[in-house]
Amino acid sequence: MVIINFLDGTHLIIEKETILNGYKNLESDKETEFYLEEVFSDNIDGLISKKASKLSSTNLTVGIVGFILSVDCFTVGHDTENSPIYLSNSVKSVENSTGNHVALPQIHGIPIKKH
Repeated sequence: MVIINFLDGTHLIIEKETILNGYKNLESDKETEFYLEEVFSDNIDGLISKKASKLSSTNLTVGIVGFILSVDCFTVGHDTENSPIYLSNSVKSVENSTGNHVALPQIHGIPIKKH
């Protein structure tokens, strides 16, 4: 499991089966359109593309960080039309995690416990 921590204190938990979709700004004609081009859609195990995933690495954090640094924004899951779009520059950190650790959202460095 990998945890993506955002600047606002929220986080995403990425499992091996989690689908990540990466997008880049397509700069065709800046005066007539804005468009995002999907450049990646798969999970760590490559189950969507049926081939080795670019996310696959002996250190899952390295694969996820490489993905984040290569795209302008990303979504999580199959539903790419209704999912939140996360800007890559809003990521604060990425960490490996065992099943025992889950990053808690924080406000000014103080963890907020879920009730």
